[in-house]
Amino acid sequence: MKKTISFIPIFFFFMLSPYGCGKKTEKRENTIISVDIEKDQKVSFSDLFSHIELIPLETNPQSLIRGIRKVIILEDIFYVFDYNKAEILRFDASGNYLNKISNRGEGPQEYVNIGDFEIDAGAKTINVLSAVNNSMYEFDLSGNFKSKYKLPEIAGAYKCFRSMNNDTIVFFTFDYNNRIKFYSKDKKKIIKELLPEKENILNRFAYNVFPYSNYLHRASSNHLFSIDNDCSVNIGYSWDFGSLNNTKSQIKNIEKISPNELQFYFLKLTNSELINQIIILHGGNSRFLFSQIWRKGRHINIFHDKIENKNFVFEKMVEKATFHPLFWHDDYVVGYYSDEWGEIDDTLPDEILDSHARKIKESITEYDNPVFIKYHFKK
Repeated sequence: MKKTISFIPIFFFFMLSPYGCGKKTEKRENTIISVDIEKDQKVSFSDLFSHIELIPLETNPQSLIRGIRKVIILEDIFYVFDYNKAEILRFDASGNYLNKISNRGEGPQEYVNIGDFEIDAGAKTINVLSAVNNSMYEFDLSGNFKSKYKLPEIAGAYKCFRSMNNDTIVFFTFDYNNRIKFYSKDKKKIIKELLPEKENILNRFAYNVFPYSNYLHRASSNHLFSIDNDCSVNIGYSWDFGSLNNTKSQIKNIEKISPNELQFYFLKLTNSELINQIIILHGGNSRFLFSQIWRKGRHINIFHDKIENKNFVFEKMVEKATFHPLFWHDDYVVGYYSDEWGEIDDTLPDEILDSHARKIKESITEYDNPVFIKYHFKK
């Protein structure tokens, strides 16, 4: 398995009001989830899941993947965003390669780069952001070009986006005076700006800005922020790690470190020498809230069962399996295997595989595309 794969996940599309910014969101209490991250519980695979499916992505000259930035699954089709090649590849439910969007260039239907993409399930379109030339492109679900429109010039650049409804798109940008921009397609302008932010290199550890649903993630905070239908940003819910919450002085000191110094401070940060912990990943569905944190060089997974009000905290499952989630659904969560996470047995020990999955595992080579792992939740 190639070691060039980078990973920033996206999960599922979320619709709010049909057009524009809706009515003001009712004030609600912030949900606080208390977790003892020092207590590594004995969490078995069977505590959370019933079984696994392995889905190897077909490897051929057209489908080679250099770096996965994002994946969306719609109607059993995998849409895989390869950031390094500026392509969106389509695979069926078995991992067979279908086709791809690969229109890089300067022609009228071509894009300069892909900064982000999303699928509008209602309109049946693939929406693509080309940040270099401030443009949005629309393709049908098979990857055929439909239309293109220009975005307003802004300070900095556009980074990623989330469609709120048929008219409004929320962009996260590199304008530190107002990192959030709400854009109206009908009015062809930015209708609201907010979220001034100081540079903080902790946020570079976040795998995703919009992790799932209508949420916003900043790794420098224990809060997961919700983007609401009145075009506001509020606290959605918060993780409380007790004495291991990061202190204000720690955060303030981290703000003094420039992005150019990240390489020097990387190990100190991930080993919790300068900060207690870093939340790097969020996820969830109707049953679970999920977070993955970096603490003393370890990736610690937290499942919060909203129904049972119970936490599952582990670095590895009892079966010695690590966990790297990618896409959340109410019935399953899709992860992936890459040798950047270690040996294949670290992600896929035989104890959690049936005979069919073991045969697939045995056939994987270092030259193959990634293998998706479909973890089916226990009913």
